[in-house]
Amino acid sequence: MSEIAQECLGEVQRYYAGGRGLTSKQLKNYTSGDHGQSGFESLVDKIILKVAQECGISAHRIQINDNYFNPPDTETEDPQRMDHHVWVDGKVVLIAESRAWVDKPFYTLKRAVARNMMELPYVNQHFAPNIKFAFVALAMDIKDRLVNTMDATMGYGNLIESFKFSPYPRGHQKKNYFDHGVNIAAVRAFVEYLIKIFEPLGEEE
Repeated sequence: MSEIAQECLGEVQRYYAGGRGLTSKQLKNYTSGDHGQSGFESLVDKIILKVAQECGISAHRIQINDNYFNPPDTETEDPQRMDHHVWVDGKVVLIAESRAWVDKPFYTLKRAVARNMMELPYVNQHFAPNIKFAFVALAMDIKDRLVNTMDATMGYGNLIESFKFSPYPRGHQKKNYFDHGVNIAAVRAFVEYLIKIFEPLGEEE
């Protein structure tokens, strides 16, 4: 495993250690980042920024936000957003959605948002040519047939990758996301995915 992948894995393992044994409202607050805690979205931001820096993208060149992409007329068209819009040199190179639990309805909804973003000029005018989308979850309980169906009906499946940091479905053995440890291969795959996005941009100024 590369040094940066090992470093990011350490961040995920520390986050998992803090979540072990939590239930109910405490678990929700921990994953969502409520009450001043550092939630899952913050962890994903941290990994993205670490990998970007490792690839030679300086801090002044990159920004992550979740600001809405607004149409010229919000009375007739709907603003669009996901959790992480990653901008490098003024263009969006990656859009990611992070969520503790991704199920069939949520995945279907976010595939529709990805399609909207790709097809609406007031969104896609901000995209870099090689725009990518990532769905990052603690637990992702969807079947391959759903992904295949969304590829057929929503399109853009070639631009979208999914990663789940926990090895089992939600509620496995009546425990929480963190009690079974980290899906190391998924964390490494996410880091490698980010490297492929950022490495070609690392020497530009």
